[in-house]
Amino acid sequence: MPDSYDIEVKLLAVTPDSERLIETAGRLCWDTQDKTGSTPDRIEKWLKIGHESMVEHACATFYIRASRVLTHELVRHRLASYSQRSQRYVKESEPRYVEPPEIRDDAAAHQRFQEAMLSCWQAYDDLLDGGVKAEIARYVLPNACETQIICTWNFREIRHIIKLRTSKRALPEFRAVADEIRQIVKEIAPQVFADL
Repeated sequence: MPDSYDIEVKLLAVTPDSERLIETAGRLCWDTQDKTGSTPDRIEKWLKIGHESMVEHACATFYIRASRVLTHELVRHRLASYSQRSQRYVKESEPRYVEPPEIRDDAAAHQRFQEAMLSCWQAYDDLLDGGVKAEIARYVLPNACETQIICTWNFREIRHIIKLRTSKRALPEFRAVADEIRQIVKEIAPQVFADL
């Protein structure tokens, strides 16, 4: 199951009073500023008819700890700002990686995976010990490497990510991350994310 991935998602920041800002932007579009605050589900109604530009004015910033497999897919969401832990300047001093439950729950696959991880980190350490710079030695490290990334998206992009990445066709680890994001944003901006 996707929820058994060893991931972490935390909200770091969000646009203050984001739903009021969104309604203000939407009301401007419709020239109904005098009605601001008068319709509790106004944002939801706009979203239902496809009027989504106003939700781009609010943003949220998340900390995510997951695998590099996940971050390779994550950065495809281009309407964002990203800051990721560097493998070029930070040495991987200990083997930290994400093992998919689909592998972990199969004894033979788990053993083979563990052997591969050990082999990768041993090769990495051997290269470093031989004088190879960390930025070059990292080429032997697997996509399973744990990483940390900070992501800032506007609310419209978050809606897009949730719709796309909670699908059964999405990478299971990404589904786990997207589900965590969905739970968080439904709490901070229920009018914007109630339908997801």
